[in-house]
Amino acid sequence: MAKFFRLVKNEYIKTLKKLSTKIMLVLVVLAGLALAGLGAFGKHQMSSDHYYYYTESDQNYYQDQIDWLEMTQPDGYENQIVLYKYLKEADIDTSDSRYEVAENLAGIFGGSELEGYLDSLFAKNDWKTVCGALKDNAVSEGEKWAYQYRLDNDVPFGDSWKDEAIEQAAQAKTAMSSENTEMLSADEAEQYQELEESEKLALYRLENGIELNTADNLSLFETYEADQVNFWTVFYTSASMIPIIGLLIIVVAGSSVASEFSQGTIKFLLINPVKRWKILMAKYFTVISLGYIMLALLYLVMIPAIGVFIGFEGIGAPYLYVDNGTVCSISSFVRAAQMYLLNSVSIIIMATLAFAVSSLFRSAAFSIGITVFLMLAGNTIVSLLKAFNQDWARYLVFSNTDLKSIAEGTPIFAQQTLTFAIAVLVAHMAVFILTAWDGFVKREV
Repeated sequence: MAKFFRLVKNEYIKTLKKLSTKIMLVLVVLAGLALAGLGAFGKHQMSSDHYYYYTESDQNYYQDQIDWLEMTQPDGYENQIVLYKYLKEADIDTSDSRYEVAENLAGIFGGSELEGYLDSLFAKNDWKTVCGALKDNAVSEGEKWAYQYRLDNDVPFGDSWKDEAIEQAAQAKTAMSSENTEMLSADEAEQYQELEESEKLALYRLENGIELNTADNLSLFETYEADQVNFWTVFYTSASMIPIIGLLIIVVAGSSVASEFSQGTIKFLLINPVKRWKILMAKYFTVISLGYIMLALLYLVMIPAIGVFIGFEGIGAPYLYVDNGTVCSISSFVRAAQMYLLNSVSIIIMATLAFAVSSLFRSAAFSIGITVFLMLAGNTIVSLLKAFNQDWARYLVFSNTDLKSIAEGTPIFAQQTLTFAIAVLVAHMAVFILTAWDGFVKREV
């Protein structure tokens, strides 16, 4: 074992001496900084658009609505006119968290009664009177529960994260109350279970004062409001950058063996009284471990980078999920690490393929080129085969690398389990490693 790690040490020395390797490490750092900067830029742009819209357009919006209602006179238009006139005169914009409550009031009350409740809501801040009135007129079970919960727990309108959690639980309760659980189909039963889990997560947050569940975070590229962008939005999005590291590791793997032959150093390497397969495994271990070093580097760079560009607010928020009916909590840092590891599967597979092709053909350019092509085109190939109902495509390596989607129950092919995917990946890995072994150990130099 000591000889093996000395071989690994020598491989690391050779690899890290190369200018290309140093450039790769710098690129990983720059990629992390760039993503954090992009998140800050996007947040700033969305904040600017939000400010412009709500400062320039609200008054015009209210007047346009009043004019339209007076002209068309739909059912209940008088209440809507009272509402919009009040909001316009009181200079209350649509970004106010109580705006939706005001619309609910207009849907129930009218005339001076509506104005009185609007005064209680905005001018007097007498939210309990408003909440009681809405509760008495609520139709759905979820709405009744939501208003009663606010009264029982002294939760005023406008407490943003509690508003969101209460609404989440209320919607789930309303949807579940309309279902006959004894008559549900398999798909409906799954939807009902999702509603139950949604309610449990919302109540857990309310009971434990958890403002943010990072499981609810959207990708940075799916956000459209500034308040949706936080520390974890960018951190979780960084896992989607792992294919960049995959491309870098393919370059290392593709040239690891081939460069020894092209540069003529293979003879000096084989002079050592060490078996060829140990040399090969040392090279392979170096390639794979370097890939994970790059992953760790990206992970560590993202933490201070996001903090500098966006801030550390919410950094302690947990990742909540439901397992067998029980709400579980793990550190969001652990969840991010899990995402990194799951996304790393595809790059390790591709790196192993590049390593095998490099050993077999002894050409760095060919091994890198063919592996990069397969990495970029693999998903497209599988999608085309699936479109033509070629079920055997489920046995291809590209159909099984997205372990995250498979584990969540959204595989490319129906009834594709995590166990099946891992078995296919292990089989392919074995073939790639045996190919590399045959190309390096059995063939003449």
